[in-house]
Amino acid sequence: MEENQKTHTIEVSQDFSVPVEELFQAWTEAEHLKQWWHPMGDSLESVTNELQADGAVEYQFKKNEFRVSGNYKEAEINKKLVYTWNWDFDKDDLLNETYTLSISFESKDDGSSIHIVQEGLASEEAAPAHEGAWKTELQSLKKYLEKSADSADENLKSDAGQSDRSGGYNEAPEQVKVGGADVI
Repeated sequence: MEENQKTHTIEVSQDFSVPVEELFQAWTEAEHLKQWWHPMGDSLESVTNELQADGAVEYQFKKNEFRVSGNYKEAEINKKLVYTWNWDFDKDDLLNETYTLSISFESKDDGSSIHIVQEGLASEEAAPAHEGAWKTELQSLKKYLEKSADSADENLKSDAGQSDRSGGYNEAPEQVKVGGADVI
């Protein structure tokens, strides 16, 4: 097989302590992506994610030196995404590249996991840089999700010590209003 047929593949996986639904949202929803994904030190400006077969996927970055675009081949919510991954660089010294990504999401007893397969690398020599970038971004995603989970846990703990304030009233629990009348 010729080298220019771009047949090289990398695979990376990561476990998370959050439910698969949270992991999937963090991977696909703009407000989450903007918090953790910063390839080449850039930040997302806008995100298009049409989660359906032939749906568009596009990430535009703030420095506007590159964007990622493609189309979904498969989209199973909370389970699997397969899409083209086209890097479009504005700089002449960087090559535009096209790949296929297969992203699998799995529920586990203690959280979830993600498995990424990137196909279409031009050479085996390119694999370590791509694999390293994925590992870096997955660690960023893990920190983001764990921080979000820790914040939710802290909110639950702080709410647990408060009195029941049913119906938005501020009476003590023994004076909670029901239908406009005090209940004692």
